[in-house]
Amino acid sequence: MSKRPEILAPAGSMEALEAAVRCGADAVYLGQKSFSARASSRNFDREELQTAVRYAHRFGVKIHQALNILVFDREYEALRECIRAACEAGVDALIVQDWGVASVVRELAPEMPLHASTQMAVCSPAGVRAAEELGFSRVVLARELSKEEIAAIRHSTSLEIETFVHGAHCMCMSGQCYMSAFFGGKSGNRGQCAQPCRLPFTAGCPGVKSAGESVLSLKDMSLVERLPELAAMGIDSFKIEGRMKRPEYVAAAVAACRKALDGETPDLETLRAVFSRSGFTSAYFDDKLTKEMFGFRRREDVQAAAPVLKSLAGLYHKDVQRVPVRMELLLEPEKPVRFTLSDGEFLAAVEGEVPREAVSAPVDRQTAEKFLSKLGGTPYYPAEFRAKIAPGLTLPASAFNAVRREAVQKLDALRENRAVPFLEKDLPASFVLRENRVSPQKWGKFESAEQLPDRWELMLDRVLLSLPELEQCPTLWANCPQKFTAVLPRFLFDREEDFLARLVKLRESGIGSVFCENIGHITLAKEAGMEPFGGAPLNIAGSAAALSAAKLGLKAIVSSAEQKLDDARRMDCPIPMGGVVYGRLPLMSVRSCPVKAQIGCARCRRQGFLTDRKGISFPVRCDFDKSVSFIYNSVPVVLSDRLPEIRFWDFWLFDFSLDSKEEAAAVLERYRAGLKPEGAYTRGLYYRGVE
Repeated sequence: MSKRPEILAPAGSMEALEAAVRCGADAVYLGQKSFSARASSRNFDREELQTAVRYAHRFGVKIHQALNILVFDREYEALRECIRAACEAGVDALIVQDWGVASVVRELAPEMPLHASTQMAVCSPAGVRAAEELGFSRVVLARELSKEEIAAIRHSTSLEIETFVHGAHCMCMSGQCYMSAFFGGKSGNRGQCAQPCRLPFTAGCPGVKSAGESVLSLKDMSLVERLPELAAMGIDSFKIEGRMKRPEYVAAAVAACRKALDGETPDLETLRAVFSRSGFTSAYFDDKLTKEMFGFRRREDVQAAAPVLKSLAGLYHKDVQRVPVRMELLLEPEKPVRFTLSDGEFLAAVEGEVPREAVSAPVDRQTAEKFLSKLGGTPYYPAEFRAKIAPGLTLPASAFNAVRREAVQKLDALRENRAVPFLEKDLPASFVLRENRVSPQKWGKFESAEQLPDRWELMLDRVLLSLPELEQCPTLWANCPQKFTAVLPRFLFDREEDFLARLVKLRESGIGSVFCENIGHITLAKEAGMEPFGGAPLNIAGSAAALSAAKLGLKAIVSSAEQKLDDARRMDCPIPMGGVVYGRLPLMSVRSCPVKAQIGCARCRRQGFLTDRKGISFPVRCDFDKSVSFIYNSVPVVLSDRLPEIRFWDFWLFDFSLDSKEEAAAVLERYRAGLKPEGAYTRGLYYRGVE
């Protein structure tokens, strides 16, 4: 018999947690006050966390703590205390994005289960295999997958698979959004997203009038009615988004999911009324990415919520008995009454008064069961009652009540106290500054061979070029294959076998490395017998993450674009490390292209752009395989006049994805001469950092 899928509910407060438990959630995910990807929700301090876990465990509900942000080296001691608090409270699992955080958890709390956050952007079987290497026992899949893609991943692994089934859709692939960080220093990868995507943006292209109103805002997803399908596929956990939502939302969502799983008709109208953005969508799951999946919070959406909020409170106003227990009574002459209460895992045994000889009406099984089954106000309900009662004995009601209450208290304590062992180990407190290189290598990333400047071989030590371009231009690299590295589409989804075969063929021709911008690329590169180099989208932001990257097989990494230079300089990295020193950085990686939805690919011809309410334009370009689109920053990062400050990197990465060969040559010359930038530019986050 297959295991019943878990309904996993959000909780940003104790009220929301109670609503989730009382409406039938099997598990709840929440965050502490720090290191949580929903910093704007109330979250839980150390004492509140312990209270929350005790409450949930009494009712047989698990607590998964979100620890899913990027952590810098200077924060490791605070991270240790966060992990310690989770272990002391008895949290059932930690949800993690940062590879370094995962390694620290394994070091300090090896018995704590690790769940790979959706922020890791795992979207393929190869990504799951890499997550397993990093020590994860469960993977929370990217929200942008189709039913077929989810099924393929499920069939490829024995790890637990968790999918989002209801709630807000981020426009960007999770973990790949830098818009909030670059706009205002509030990083989505650090739990501080300011949601600039919900602001007005229009889509356009040259010669075509801009269209749309809020083209970076998607309707909320809802797969509630499809839960039986997902259950049949073998999905282990159904996740509801919404740690910043009110308890009424949590109650409505959990109740709807529970009904759907029980074969009943869920109340989607109430769920839609309590919160939606122009309704719901299942576009990703159905693989129907059209204009209809876009939506934003309208006045009528807000107005619809008011009438239902009060009625929803009735769903969670009191605790419910949800844990079946077995009761056993032993009543013998001249011996204290013995009563045991068991939930199948824990057993609470107590003794009470010595029974007396009955004058008139001796205790029988029915009378004893009546007294001992009064479990109202507890998490328990009687599923089985066994009794061995010697004839002719009596016991007052108060004595039955006393042993029942004591047994409940003991069973509560056994169910609550599940602390996870925490090991007292030292973590590095600080790191020595990396020394400056005389001349860091120069790596150039291009979309096509036509962008390479004349005499590029004198300017660049390594060329990163898309796999199709390398396949189509073998004469370009025939004499120096060691200088070329293959670039895969950012997200491969269900096409890994094809790309693996192509990589093997390319390696046999002489090119031996792959630029990995998604965790799944690393697995494919190793399986193809090629060296994996890690790109900035892997979000490697600390020394522990760099060490994990090396253990995973990466031969070089590009540090996170959200790091300050000072933090990057202090990283202890066992493999060569570089940084992006030039280029328009992708602020978003989107599977539902807003330009395609509003205007169409035929008219866009890879010249699309978005315009914000201030009239600023952001280029939009689809990946070379058209599987996703990138929304680029309006200006490039330029550090040509700051060369002494970036020489600690082993190599500099120039991203020429949007530059012509002439522009690329001019940029390289400007860096050679250390000249000041021309035109509009940004320093990125290298000096101001992120929250």
